Amino acid sequence: MKEYESIDLCECYESLEYLPKEILRAWKRESEPVPKPYYGTEPDGEMYFYIGNTRIKVSEHFAKDGKPLENLLEDIIKYSAKSAL
Repeated sequence: MKEYESIDLCECYESLEYLPKEILRAWKRESEPVPKPYYGTEPDGEMYFYIGNTRIKVSEHFAKDGKPLENLLEDIIKYSAKSAL
């Protein structure tokens, strides 16, 4: 049987400890869990959607002379039923 010379695998690869700190920080951020979004109401009564450091004001806009929400939903259901046929 032939004898083979041993190979030190650590010599084949560069160590991660010599990477720039910016790259290591970016890798750490990528591995962190993504925050779960949620809705919250501020003391002034306004509702906001939160995800991470982002806050979006939630508001609904309906025409003052427009149809009530129930009628709008009914129209959507009727339209969807006609489209499915």
